[in-house]
Amino acid sequence: MEQKSVYPFEIIKKGLEHPIQLPASLEIELQDFETYCLNHTSELNRSDINRFIWDGARFYWQDLEAGNLEIDFTSKKLQYRMQKLNKAQEPLLRAVGWKSTERQRIWDLTAGLGRDSALLYFAGLQVLMFERNPVLQTLLQYGLAQLSQPVGQADIGTAVDPYLYLMPEDAIAFLQNRGSQEMQRSDIAIPLADVIYMDPMYPERKKSALVKKELRIIRNLVGADLDNELLLKKALASGVPRVVVKRPKGAEFVADLKPSHSVESPNTRFDVYLQHPVETLSR
Repeated sequence: MEQKSVYPFEIIKKGLEHPIQLPASLEIELQDFETYCLNHTSELNRSDINRFIWDGARFYWQDLEAGNLEIDFTSKKLQYRMQKLNKAQEPLLRAVGWKSTERQRIWDLTAGLGRDSALLYFAGLQVLMFERNPVLQTLLQYGLAQLSQPVGQADIGTAVDPYLYLMPEDAIAFLQNRGSQEMQRSDIAIPLADVIYMDPMYPERKKSALVKKELRIIRNLVGADLDNELLLKKALASGVPRVVVKRPKGAEFVADLKPSHSVESPNTRFDVYLQHPVETLSR
């Protein structure tokens, strides 16, 4: 049976005698992406544009300028890192206040490739990711499907085990509308998080070596991060008692808001904001 062409999407047969069958979860995600593309572009079926590739084993985004981008939460590299993880010393876990006796709820407002969220999930936490870019949404959904988690949105309020779940929407809009969402959809209301985590796009350095391939692709996808200050202020006003912001070492505080404290690592800094009125944080 011939595969339906979904723009921008390509199946590479690699010499196989039979057409490649897409996983059911991937077909659904690509249908959603096709709708997005039809609403945002009129240039269909071109060979010189970036696109998704499925080769029967791997699913990835092909950026013709910067390379390929994929998300694999079951990779040997990630599994090895999780096995060797020292939870008590890991800077991210220290920043979110991880305790072995508690099952914290985390909202990751800037999921991106989901790697920090995956670390939090494998450390035993309940993680809700937010991502607004449709390409990253599709890659994340495919990556989550490989974990085979039986967690739906209706389960989030009652789940007792760790989970990693994606909300494919803008985190700022979610924070603004959360109250009305709970009133209108009380059966699947999302409980308040214990910690908000955000990793805004690092500022582009003028004098540096060639930017890491994955970061270049993400920059091509999402553009400049112009609303990270608003996102932080919405997070601080959300009622969540702890907000953690990942920054490059030596970078300015987001929105010039001084954190309660910071957790340092060799190249990264995690700024921790405990519950305070936003006005008291300004320097």
